[in-house]
Amino acid sequence: MPTRPGSNDLPPLELVQRETMADRVYAQLREAIMTGRFAPGQLLSLRGVAEAVGSSTMPVRAALTRLQAEGALIDGVGRALMVPPMTLNLLEELRDVRIALEGCVAARAASRMTRPHLDALQAIFDVMDARVEAGDVAGYLRSNFQFHIAIYTHGASEITLATIQNLWMRIGPFLNLVAPDIPHMRQSMEAHRKIVEALWRGDGEGARAGIAQDIGDAAADLRERLQEQRAASA
Repeated sequence: MPTRPGSNDLPPLELVQRETMADRVYAQLREAIMTGRFAPGQLLSLRGVAEAVGSSTMPVRAALTRLQAEGALIDGVGRALMVPPMTLNLLEELRDVRIALEGCVAARAASRMTRPHLDALQAIFDVMDARVEAGDVAGYLRSNFQFHIAIYTHGASEITLATIQNLWMRIGPFLNLVAPDIPHMRQSMEAHRKIVEALWRGDGEGARAGIAQDIGDAAADLRERLQEQRAASA
């Protein structure tokens, strides 16, 4: 393998590939968690994930270890890892932090998004709306994530965007608990509509308010579902 002369007193180092198999497995699992494709409490075994992605166990182990270090997965039964559960206290904390951070970023994006950016966002919104009416929950959750990231990309640095994505790794699986409810998805679309309209106007505070409504409504619905589950188990 070719080497590159050292710099800053470093010895010669081997050139590395920009993206390894472990990186690709990690990226796929991370997006699946953020978009609600894994349910809370779902177990992920090393062998099961390796078979699903068509890989050996070594890169899968590296990807799962990385996700566990980020808090997206915890120890489960046996050697499997698990999508962590949610508590009411954590739900409220995530709600408040997300409203503050994502609302701030959306407000900043309002003055930075150009006509092409807004056209692309509008297209995502239209796809979301169609998937709600079709009852396509999985498609809705993917589009919902794309919608938010399309906004935050223009209002946040890479550091802040990574923080937002880490928060989504904790809340994403729980959107599965409320998204199958079509009235909830329609209610969420009303908040999304307010966000889009505010961004078209360049109204940062309007975008912030729409984000707060979207996150707050979802948290309220999720709180109700968690309380129902607790009562049923009791």
